[in-house]
Amino acid sequence: LVKNTKMSKIMYTTDEEVRDALTEFAVFIVFLVLTSLVTLSIRHAYMFYFNDTIKKLFTTRDLVVAPSVTISFEKLLTVPDWWDYLIYNFIVTLHGDMVDIPDETWKFVDYSPGETAKNRARKRRQAEPEEEGEATTSTTAAPDEMGQNFTSLEGRIFLHENLMLGAPRLRQIRVRKDSCYVNDAFIRYFNTCYADYASGVEEVGGKHGGVPYKTRQELDAMPIWTLLTFYNTGGYTVDLTYNKEKNLDKIKELKEKHWLDRGSRLCVLEFNLYNENTDTFQSIKLLAEIPPTGGVLPQAQLQTVKQFSFLTDRSLFMTVIYIFWYIMVVYYTIYEFKEMRKSGCAAYFKSLLNLLDALILLFCYLALGYNVWHTIKVNDMLKKAKDSDSYQSLDVLCFWNIMYVDMMAILAFLVWIKIFKFISFNKTLVQFTTTLKRCSKDLAGFSLMFGIVFLAYAQLGLLLFGTKHPDFRNFLTSILTMIRMILGDFQYNLIEQANRVLGPIYFLTYILLVFFILLNMFLAIIMETYNSVKSEITQGRSQLGAYIYKKLKTAFQYIKRCGRKNRRQQVPEQHEDPENFETAPTSANDTIKPELRNMSESEARYFQDVPPDIEDKDSYRLNNRVALLEEILEQLITNMDAILKRVEKESKKT
Repeated sequence: LVKNTKMSKIMYTTDEEVRDALTEFAVFIVFLVLTSLVTLSIRHAYMFYFNDTIKKLFTTRDLVVAPSVTISFEKLLTVPDWWDYLIYNFIVTLHGDMVDIPDETWKFVDYSPGETAKNRARKRRQAEPEEEGEATTSTTAAPDEMGQNFTSLEGRIFLHENLMLGAPRLRQIRVRKDSCYVNDAFIRYFNTCYADYASGVEEVGGKHGGVPYKTRQELDAMPIWTLLTFYNTGGYTVDLTYNKEKNLDKIKELKEKHWLDRGSRLCVLEFNLYNENTDTFQSIKLLAEIPPTGGVLPQAQLQTVKQFSFLTDRSLFMTVIYIFWYIMVVYYTIYEFKEMRKSGCAAYFKSLLNLLDALILLFCYLALGYNVWHTIKVNDMLKKAKDSDSYQSLDVLCFWNIMYVDMMAILAFLVWIKIFKFISFNKTLVQFTTTLKRCSKDLAGFSLMFGIVFLAYAQLGLLLFGTKHPDFRNFLTSILTMIRMILGDFQYNLIEQANRVLGPIYFLTYILLVFFILLNMFLAIIMETYNSVKSEITQGRSQLGAYIYKKLKTAFQYIKRCGRKNRRQQVPEQHEDPENFETAPTSANDTIKPELRNMSESEARYFQDVPPDIEDKDSYRLNNRVALLEEILEQLITNMDAILKRVEKESKKT
């Protein structure tokens, strides 16, 4: 049953509070384990190796095209290099490991009515090659029937295990002619000008080099974020084929037409793969970004997506996990709604813990919504891939999958962080949280001063070294470089080479001012507050250890008593009086008076008889009495603080 009240702060001062806290903690541990399993299921190790293999094949590996001449994607510098890469590297890599499976070399595969597409594909792969005489008969006897039941795999199987979802395509994004100003002094050298990319100067519509323009909606594409800018557009698109020779002819034709010219700003080569062994889709985009200064900036974007969602996962174990996870989500939803109804929305959202719980539940329901959409999107995409051999875009699926994975990662982090709620019995943790609360205002004021100095140095570094040092090439990178320098990760040689006069001065002043002065002031604020908190805070007596010890002791005694009963039933003649045996003391612990067993150690020592080996019995009793008084006073102070906090909380609600 869902509890009617929510414990905003876990206390362990009474047996009732300990019991409620342990119950809530046990339920939370179940939710934590389920959440961890669910979030870990969205990724598996094969995704990394899938991406790594494709990246090494198409971007890292060098192919020798002539003596002492190699072509590699990562070493592209000019537009001719890009064309050479497409002709001598990409096409060779793509089609060099293709498995050709002509239709006429296989037997006709007979499918059962209502058989799934996956089973049909598996039967096609398991079919045996025909004899030469049978092949002719089979293809001439029922060509239409063959075409209906068999889709050609020629040129579509990559690395023996991956199916291409449509042929690759080339896409170009351009800017208009005369989109920038040309000085009169240089008109005779440059009579036209092409600006850097912006949506206002992009060339759209019509044809370029015989290639039509398509909008982003027509291409079912998502915006592309590159090193230089953000491309939220479609482009002039050329569809390639599954045939190596045809693709070579198309690329050479585009090269001869100078399809990429001064107005080109981005050329994208994109294709998609599907691995049935792991039920994984992969989107591959090879980008050649052409800045207005000339040259080429090669970039690669690879993304993997699982085919199945929560609703269609083939693992029975994970299906059960998903069901129980959402049962827990519903439980916590009712739990939070009752608390919100009791305290009111305004008071509810003032608590940081309540905001954390609400955010966790929001992410859980967003995950459910995404998985429903994922199932519909994948089924729709597979239908299109079955009916058409053209390029199948995964951009929308990959984009929302990235958002979903990021959200689930944050969800797992928040759920794990919530464990701190249940560790209030630890004195060190109480001191830590109290220290952060007390010094938060001082840290906020100091952070403002620190941020001003930090941003000033970032701007200074950008202006001094931005054209020569890669770590200062833009403002955001410069800020990250400042953080790295605090941690000791920097390249002083490049700073000195960029500016031999101001470089060393910049470095020394930053280290002295930020690292030695400001950072130590930051630590001093925390340490001063921590010392004051450590001397003031008093940790009340926690009943957690005593409660757990009492329960374990009761369980142990029950097990021991049951074992003795069984032995007595087996050998009853050894005990003349079984009833007396059952209640007789068996150990030193059993000699303790029953009325003392539920007391604390100080209370039990006070009420017990003085041991006979003690010489000064009066001093012994006095020490026990003082210890008991100290414990009672400490507990009284803690209870009064708790009562005052509860009274203040209830008064705020009313």
